[in-house]
Amino acid sequence: MEVIRVGEVYYMSASSFAFSPGAPILRSENLVDWDYIGHSVPELPFVSRFWLDGNHQGAYGKGIWASTMRYRKSNGSFYWYGPIQGTDKTFVYTARRPSDRWTLLASIDKFYYDLGLLIDEDDTFYLAYGTKAIQVARLSPDGKHEIESRVVYESEEYLEGARMYNIEGRYYIWLTRPYAGQYALMSRSGPFGPYECRQVIKDILSPIPGSGSPHQGALIDSTSGDWYYMAFMDGYPGGRIPVLAPVTFDQEGWPEVEADYSESPGRWCLQYSHPSPESNHRRSSACFKRHLFKHNALDHCWEWNHNPDNSKWIIQDGRLVLQTGTLTDSLHLATNTLTHRVVGPKSMATFCFNISELRDGDRAGASLFRNESAYIGIHKEKGVSQLVCVQDVVTAPRSVPVGFMNGRPVALDWEIKSNGSVKAETTMAGDQVWLRIKADVTPAFSHGYEKETRFAKFEFSFDGTYFDQLGPDFALTNEAVGYVGYRFAVCNWATVALGGQLSVESCDVQAYDVNTE
Repeated sequence: MEVIRVGEVYYMSASSFAFSPGAPILRSENLVDWDYIGHSVPELPFVSRFWLDGNHQGAYGKGIWASTMRYRKSNGSFYWYGPIQGTDKTFVYTARRPSDRWTLLASIDKFYYDLGLLIDEDDTFYLAYGTKAIQVARLSPDGKHEIESRVVYESEEYLEGARMYNIEGRYYIWLTRPYAGQYALMSRSGPFGPYECRQVIKDILSPIPGSGSPHQGALIDSTSGDWYYMAFMDGYPGGRIPVLAPVTFDQEGWPEVEADYSESPGRWCLQYSHPSPESNHRRSSACFKRHLFKHNALDHCWEWNHNPDNSKWIIQDGRLVLQTGTLTDSLHLATNTLTHRVVGPKSMATFCFNISELRDGDRAGASLFRNESAYIGIHKEKGVSQLVCVQDVVTAPRSVPVGFMNGRPVALDWEIKSNGSVKAETTMAGDQVWLRIKADVTPAFSHGYEKETRFAKFEFSFDGTYFDQLGPDFALTNEAVGYVGYRFAVCNWATVALGGQLSVESCDVQAYDVNTE
């Protein structure tokens, strides 16, 4: 993730992989409460694999990995740089405001892996990037191409996640050693060094049981002049979880992350002082809300599974209408599957559907979407709509998820492993149905918790009030493959012929307590 401050407002940019639009942007006034406001990449660029057109097995695992964002004071614009897996290029997008629709400024014929952008005080663009050989590139005044690049530090350890800063005349490159170490390079002589290296964090435990160590984030200064480190923890099956800790600098200028180091390994504290005055404390509405689809655009918390076919969906008359856009037997290869992150530790999504315009062979419903997926929905055959629970729908890397080429990690190809099987079914009673998914995504990823299994339930209702479970509890995978956690999703695809459509009348995303059921 990348975090920056412009005036009194903070902005976060995050990875999104093959989902579209990409590189979501969140806004905060206090570094704690965040709201989605847009995306830096309106559509993943130029490569056919980012559209599910029936000619390939998708781009899962590829797309937008670590990227970087900065504000340029001289022209009042925001810049986003991202090397997109599945291409050999780095793409540059700009906007006057982060909530605007961003535009493509340039594509650079070089893959700056895990890059960090610095727009220096003299308005010069620099990129820090690389793995064992950390390099700094100076770009042209317009930021569109490279002028020069130099190796500034070489390490026997694998390092990544570069972020670059000029703090009071000292240049820093902030680096992660996956998945627990943090290093800082510091130069007192300019952006090209020479750099000294110091290990800031050797090993540190997460404040949330079951999640991985905080790593690979960004330094950010508050409006009061204090510094913080925003990192993320691997918290599968739910995905990555952001955490914040104070940072101080010693007399020599080296950063220190505040944590409990009384024992080895250290531990990220469970609680810190709030970074903003009490008047700025509020609860964000980004997570739990009701979506009624009354506007012409989707809320920014929604992302398609790949680039959408925009001719096959519309918001009209207070409904989201999804027309079938793909002939396939696979959920993972169906275009225009619309996703919303599952909010941890436990949350549920309730969709209200009208299925009157489905056609024979159509598959439509609500999915718990990841590499190992399941759904509750409608299978229509010979004019009869059957409500089904389908589980064990799997897409996965053909061999390993990530290779190593040209000195950097490369996302490798995936393929469909299983289209799943029907675990339970019942007859539909009319054209309107409420489908609900309850998911427990409490972290179960590391430090012994990976032996635990989290589950989800699929429920239905014909009146919106009384719900019954359909099918057995679904066991969630807690592996990190693809780096994306589970998402709620709405899907509609054809197995016989295009032309059918699903109407989504509402979606409620809420917290729930499994212990009260």
